[in-house]
Amino acid sequence: MSRLQIAVVVPLTLALAGAAAAQLPSYEGSLQLQVRSNIVDGFNLPPNSSFNSRSPSLADDARVAISLGIVAGSVDTVGLWLGGGGAGSVVWSDASGPIISDCSLNRAGLAVFQLTFASPDGLYFYDVSTGSSGLLTNRPIGTDAWTGAEVNASGQVAFRASFSGDHAWVSSDGETNPPYHALEVGLEPTSPYWYLYSPSFNDQRLIAGKVSLEANHDADQIVVCDAAGSCTVLVEDVTADPASPFAGFTNSVSLTDDDRVAFIATLVGGGSGVFLTDGVTTTTIATTAWPEVSAIDFFPPRANNRGQVVFRAFDGAGLMTIFVGDGSGLVRVATEHDVVPTDLGDGRIDQHDSSVVFGGTPAINDAGDIAFVAALTPADNNQVEWGSGLFIASGGRIFADGFEDGTSGAWTAVVP
Repeated sequence: MSRLQIAVVVPLTLALAGAAAAQLPSYEGSLQLQVRSNIVDGFNLPPNSSFNSRSPSLADDARVAISLGIVAGSVDTVGLWLGGGGAGSVVWSDASGPIISDCSLNRAGLAVFQLTFASPDGLYFYDVSTGSSGLLTNRPIGTDAWTGAEVNASGQVAFRASFSGDHAWVSSDGETNPPYHALEVGLEPTSPYWYLYSPSFNDQRLIAGKVSLEANHDADQIVVCDAAGSCTVLVEDVTADPASPFAGFTNSVSLTDDDRVAFIATLVGGGSGVFLTDGVTTTTIATTAWPEVSAIDFFPPRANNRGQVVFRAFDGAGLMTIFVGDGSGLVRVATEHDVVPTDLGDGRIDQHDSSVVFGGTPAINDAGDIAFVAALTPADNNQVEWGSGLFIASGGRIFADGFEDGTSGAWTAVVP
């Protein structure tokens, strides 16, 4: 497992932007329910199925996938739900008692997810185009967990591999011995990294994420690493660099295809913010100093290739909110108590008490569409539970330059 990590610190310019008027989508009136889970009923899903606390994955054509921890009331059955355009179904399930992770879906319709207590444990796939499924990889040899798996447009998959408590960032293109992007010092004595957190992956086969340093376990960086094991430092906290404005980072980041990384940080001067960096210029997406945002949730941000970043926060009134920003402005996608369309009529994003109303991490695609999970009640009675709904908020399905791969930006509902 020998691989020398090379860390290069690049200059950092912090670009602070206020919440000015933005050329961002307006999501008002664009929400569409894709699937709803509940004990007594369901929409596009058997009753007593569950995707509570799961994070959706959203493709550029607005297909969305989400892992199911329970299917049709069977605690031994996990599954994968896939749909779009307000339709969809359970396309894969396993009744042998495994535990399923969040899934990742690429634009070709390949979904990947980790199964544990399976035979064998590893990363599994479902391919929309063929309907086939099975074990994708359980490499490298000796791995006992494959966390944070993401699949890129080429079908390559990256994850954090665990080896009895030590970790490595790995990507796989089907190789017998997939390459290590970064290793903890427990696996490679020359590594500068004491701890590797869950990574993010892009179409250039780069992995980015937060690391803690061996030289000082309290010092953290956000780095991007290639398949040869060469790593570049994008930002550091104040313990690693006394000149840094960042007191610390949350554990997960989001990497775009042009190598920008979205992250959440606490600030030396107080408060916290959401940022997007290429290692030279760091753009402020939002901070708690802005009147629109009173607090930022711990859940990671997600960024698309247009520099739009979605994140969970609390608005100025203290209501749970999903925001999207790009450094020039900030718009809300959905807020606690919003009235939304459901299969049962008008519903409300709400709970019968003060419980959290959003589940998991929202997803964003290159069209600016947002997928998110929310708790639902009737619009006029929050003491009745309608379960959890997975929504897509449309960012405007056509934009001038098409998608990053050159295909049309025109929306077409594609369902299994």
